[in-house]
Amino acid sequence: MKILKSVLLVFCFFLQPSVFAQQTVIKDITYKITPENDSVKLDLYFPTNHLFQKTPLVVFIHGGAWVEGNKDHESIYYMRSLRDTLRTRGYAIASINYRLVNKNTHLPAPVIDCKDAVRWIRAHAGDYNFDTENIGLWGGSAGAHLALLIGYTGDDFALGSQELQAYSTKVNYIVDNFGPTDLNKVLKTKASPLTKLIYKCFFRQLYDIREKLIIAMTSYDIKTDKKKAIEVAKAYSPIEFVTSNAVPTLIMHGTKDFVVPFKESKKLKKALDQNNVDNKFVKVKKGDHGFNNISKDQLDELIQETVEFIEQNYFEK
Repeated sequence: MKILKSVLLVFCFFLQPSVFAQQTVIKDITYKITPENDSVKLDLYFPTNHLFQKTPLVVFIHGGAWVEGNKDHESIYYMRSLRDTLRTRGYAIASINYRLVNKNTHLPAPVIDCKDAVRWIRAHAGDYNFDTENIGLWGGSAGAHLALLIGYTGDDFALGSQELQAYSTKVNYIVDNFGPTDLNKVLKTKASPLTKLIYKCFFRQLYDIREKLIIAMTSYDIKTDKKKAIEVAKAYSPIEFVTSNAVPTLIMHGTKDFVVPFKESKKLKKALDQNNVDNKFVKVKKGDHGFNNISKDQLDELIQETVEFIEQNYFEK
């Protein structure tokens, strides 16, 4: 009887990765402990159809202007449907949280966390049968900014947890949904006196939010440390890191986006083309920030284009 129990224990040990992979969803997995002793978590959504020997994975990074939002995207049709469509095509999804900026937390904290999430996935790939050679990033708004920054920078950029530093943050592709590419443009750190006056007079609330966000992002007050704030914003702008080594990128942006200017994506497209990086730019006609004002049929078309792009960048060994 003891021998039988031992055999069963060994058998269960070797089955452990596949048992994990057969679960539908595992939520609130702590992937790191911050220097402030807070836990940062992610959710894993496993494929509903197992089509690959090892499971390719897409890391989803939520938006929220770097100050709010979380990994739960169940209420957003576009994101939920894209996630579930990918799962039917054999992909797993890791939806991650990261430290949000505030008066005490600034860049590069969110970048470090997202980098560490990719490293954690590689460190634990054997537990979940993930394919470490088929990892992609997908982000919306601020999450797209973080995805671009992670995908375009090397392993030595924004180092975090000591125990994860041995693992690479390399990815195969990026899906960029209306992401900021030049933080100085988005934050209007170089706004002229006339522009600032107009905002003060007619958009006072936006003006105040801008000033608070600049401090939260860079740790510097634009009124007293303008040069330093601009330097930090530039240092964490994805457009600064576009080289011939950048990974294939799908850009989707609404032409009526008044939160992140459409020209941000046009600028990224131009830089990728100049460096001969594979990319596709989908201009969502009259789409707003978040694609909230377009039809379900249009959203389904975007989902299909995204799935096609991801499958084109699946690396077959």
